[in-house]
Amino acid sequence: MNDIIFREYDIRGKVGHELVVDDVYDLTRAIAYFMHTKNKDIKTIAVGMDGRTHSPVIKEHVCRALIDSGINVEFIGLCPSPALYFAVHTRPVDAGLMITASHNPKEYNGIKMCLGSASVWGKEIQIIKSLFREHAHIDAHHKGSYTENLIVPEYITWLADHFSHLKKAPIKAVVDLGNGAAGAAVPQLVRIMSWEHVQLLCEEVDGNYPNHEADPTVLANMQDVKQVLQNSDATVGVGIDGDADRMTPMTKDGRLISGDQLLALFARYIAQEHPGTHVVFDVKASAALISDLKKHGLIPHMSPSGHAIIKNEMRAKHALLAGELSCHFFFADRYFGYDDAIYAMMRLFEMLLASGKTLEELVDALPRMFSTREYRIPYNPADKDALLRDVRTTFEKHANAEIIAIDGIRVTWPYGWGLVRASNTQPVVSLRFEAMSEHDLKRVKDDFMQVLGKYLGGESACAKQLQDN
Repeated sequence: MNDIIFREYDIRGKVGHELVVDDVYDLTRAIAYFMHTKNKDIKTIAVGMDGRTHSPVIKEHVCRALIDSGINVEFIGLCPSPALYFAVHTRPVDAGLMITASHNPKEYNGIKMCLGSASVWGKEIQIIKSLFREHAHIDAHHKGSYTENLIVPEYITWLADHFSHLKKAPIKAVVDLGNGAAGAAVPQLVRIMSWEHVQLLCEEVDGNYPNHEADPTVLANMQDVKQVLQNSDATVGVGIDGDADRMTPMTKDGRLISGDQLLALFARYIAQEHPGTHVVFDVKASAALISDLKKHGLIPHMSPSGHAIIKNEMRAKHALLAGELSCHFFFADRYFGYDDAIYAMMRLFEMLLASGKTLEELVDALPRMFSTREYRIPYNPADKDALLRDVRTTFEKHANAEIIAIDGIRVTWPYGWGLVRASNTQPVVSLRFEAMSEHDLKRVKDDFMQVLGKYLGGESACAKQLQDN
C-alpha cells in the first residue's frame, strides 16, 4: 500500500498501483483494531459497496478480515454511500464501511468509514495507517458472523414515505446518474413515486463509466443533461456523482448551479419554518450567501471544507442545514444530517413545486456577485507552508484586508475576496475569487497572482490557468 491512499476523509487510491487489493485484508484488520480501541463493545459493522469493477473482490477481503477479527458483518449490498449512512443511523450496527472512490475515475477505489454515525477522518486515518504498518489486529477467540440484508429497499421506502406529498407530482426533470451507485436506487424510487416525466440518463451501474466521469460539477460531464433540456419539455436537470453524496442542478438554459447558490435557496425555505437557525457552509462560499442568510434571519457559520468537518460543525451549532461549494448538502431538518444527493434532489423538487417558479427564476433572485469557479491547480505539496505564509504576510500589509485562516487563507476587502487553500484529497491548490464588479474581480485575481506566481509556474503561466471557460 502506498501512503498516499491514507487521505484526510477516506482511504482511496489507484487500484494495483497505490491501493493493493491483496493488502486490503490486513488493512481492514487494522481498521477493526482501531474501531475496537474506540468501542470495546463493537459487535456488528455494516459493509456496502459501489459499482466499481474491483469492489466485489475488495468486499470479500474486507468482510473476511472483519469476521476473523471477531466482528459480525452485515453486508448491505451495492448501494450509494448515503444508504450506508442511512444504515448506521437506522439499524443496530456499531460502525460502517463503504467501499467506494466517490467521483474518481474508474481505476480508483477505497473505503469510507463511520464509527457509530460519526465519520472516521483526519488524524484517525493516520492512526489506522500506523496500525496497518505495525500489522495490528484483534486476536479474536471466536469468528464473527456474516449476513446479507440489503439496504436499498428500506432506504427507498423511507424516502418515498417521507416525500409522499410528491407522489405523482408533475416534475419535469432529467437526472444523470453517471453510471454510478445512484443507479442502484434512483430508478426504483422514480417508479415508486410515479414520476412519469422524470427522465434518467446513464442509469445502469457500470464501474467502467462508459459515458463520462461521475462528477456533475464539471460542465463537460453534464452535456447529455444540457442536450435533453434543450430538446424536451424538461425544466430542470440534475447530475449525481459516483457514490451519490453530491448533487448538482442545471437550469433549463444550461447553467450549472453552484453549491453555495443552491444552499442559499434551501436556506430561504428552511427559514420559513425555522428562523434563527445556524447554516454551515465552507470557506469557498460566496459572500452573497452570507448576506442572504442574514437577510432571511439565519445565522451564517463559515467552516473549513470537508464533509466530516461540516458534520461536526453542524452538531456543534445545532444547525439544520449545511453545504459546500462542491455540492455536498447536509439536512438535519427532517433528515439525519449527512450528505445525500438523492435526498437533496427530492428537496429541490419539493422547493420548485412549492414555489411555482423555475430554478432560473429562483437563482436570478439571489444577490448578484462576480464569482469565478473553483480553480484546482497542481503544485508541489512541499511548498504548502511557504505558499500560505507568503499569502498571509503579503495581504496583512493591505489596508482594509481581513484575513480568515481557518482553512487556507481567505482575504476579504470591501470590494471582494480571494481564497487559496491546499486540497486535502489531491496535490493541488484550490483558488476562488469574487468581487462586486468585473473590474474588482480582476483586481483581486491580479493581487493573488503576484504572490502565487513563483509557486505555480510563474505569474503569467498562473494567470493563464485562471482564464474562465
